[in-house]
Amino acid sequence: MVLTDGLIQKGFTLQTVSDDDLETYINIKRACCKKYVDEYNGGWLDEIQVIIITNNFHKMQTCSCFQKILLCDTIVGFFTYDEQPDKIAELSFHLMGSVQSKEMVTFYLSHVTSLSKAADKPVFLILYKSDPIQDMFKEFGFKIYDQSRTHYFMSFHPNEENEIDHRNHIRSYVDRICSS
Repeated sequence: MVLTDGLIQKGFTLQTVSDDDLETYINIKRACCKKYVDEYNGGWLDEIQVIIITNNFHKMQTCSCFQKILLCDTIVGFFTYDEQPDKIAELSFHLMGSVQSKEMVTFYLSHVTSLSKAADKPVFLILYKSDPIQDMFKEFGFKIYDQSRTHYFMSFHPNEENEIDHRNHIRSYVDRICSS
């Protein structure tokens, strides 16, 4: 995966995540998600969230792509996706508010949707309902197909005529909650 010239000129680089990045990942995840956890779950409890984030970090290390985003050699974000035999899932994108870059989000979404089209696989993701990044996902053709009290479940299909029945590919809401 190669960044655009514009992103490179601004000082952005990508590197594969290593075990040493856990603490930075926790800090960035806290900075990006605390407001949503406060809004939907009654408050951020650091002891609990650090356990959840650590488990997610180790799970993401098994995904086909887990990259850290650097700006002038400082980690400012992370993104991941997992290409599976029948779909692309586990999408996650977190970028520090101080360096929010529409160009970086566009790069990530262009890459994932291009991969989806090339592999002819749908893409699935989960976003907090109040996360404004959902607008960019919608611009790229992602659609909301389900929701919980706190999240939208979105999908992108590379070929609309080839739209699949979500019920056959995504577990029910109860199954998703119980397996977390």
